[in-house]
Amino acid sequence: MEHIKAVTSLIASYKKLPGIGNKTAERLAYASLSFSQEELDNFISSLKYVKENVHKCSKCGMYIDTLTCPICDDSSRDDSLLMVVNNSKSVFSFEKTNKYHGKYFILKGLISPIKGIGAEQVGINELIDFLKKEGVQELIIALDSTLEGEITSQYIYKLVSPLNIKITRLAYGLPIGADIEYVDERTIELSLLDRKAMKEEN
Repeated sequence: MEHIKAVTSLIASYKKLPGIGNKTAERLAYASLSFSQEELDNFISSLKYVKENVHKCSKCGMYIDTLTCPICDDSSRDDSLLMVVNNSKSVFSFEKTNKYHGKYFILKGLISPIKGIGAEQVGINELIDFLKKEGVQELIIALDSTLEGEITSQYIYKLVSPLNIKITRLAYGLPIGADIEYVDERTIELSLLDRKAMKEEN
């Protein structure tokens, strides 16, 4: 027996979320049916609030729901230090360690030739403009240790090298193929403290 039409539609909606396969989408859909009216109203209200109030900081690209960015507009942070990551979730991973006090630049994704995603689509041109204007002295490349992350890291390195800016990357204490958002805080902290000067690969 197949799912009723309404549930099938809800399952399809849940499957659009990253990391949600068919089985998990089915469980979420049927769990939603047990919501009380109050729980359902709160759930819908939360989704609407996010859609209507969350936006990207025009400077660093982080998702915020305030007029000012809590990181870009924090005068206590080190303007000479910039970490480039590929999503807002990675920022929270580093912030939890309380060991990094510089600024961030969040790309719009990673270069992926297979998917037809180029440098201009992930915001690398904006990153270069940021580096030229903001007086950054060290760029920390903190992208996922995946094939796409490595391609993007090397591309950034080639463009930034002529700018006389120190380029470092996280130490390889991070497991190969790992998404930073899923790595434990201690490993992130150690990889940050033991970051290495980046070199172009042959």
